Amino acid sequence: MRTVRASGPILDVSEDPKKVISDFLGYAFSLQKLSGRPSSEELAERFAPKGKGMTLQDTFVAYRAEEPGDVPPEFTETAPVDLKKELWVLTRLHFGKPATSALVEGEELRHLIQEALKLRATS
Repeated sequence: MRTVRASGPILDVSEDPKKVISDFLGYAFSLQKLSGRPSSEELAERFAPKGKGMTLQDTFVAYRAEEPGDVPPEFTETAPVDLKKELWVLTRLHFGKPATSALVEGEELRHLIQEALKLRATS
């Protein structure tokens, strides 16, 4: 399972070579500024097994993959993805360039969010 560590104001996730998951955490914590709700409540609701995820227009999207077409093609080229598992697609959007995505199982995603919440609470 991946881990989270604080690198100054940035949250850095292990085994995240394209930094999509790290960026996800940063953007997810910014939702508090939009909703006014505590991050712990906001993120628990949005990323529960039946949560709605998040969309930051032209910047980032995170959603639960429920059908094969929900998974970016680069993840299905070598083998089909098991959608019986709770699988979340995290996608950093780039204007004029292809998007960059990561797949994370629900349990691990919530673990990373909890680790990030702990780090934010101590900093």
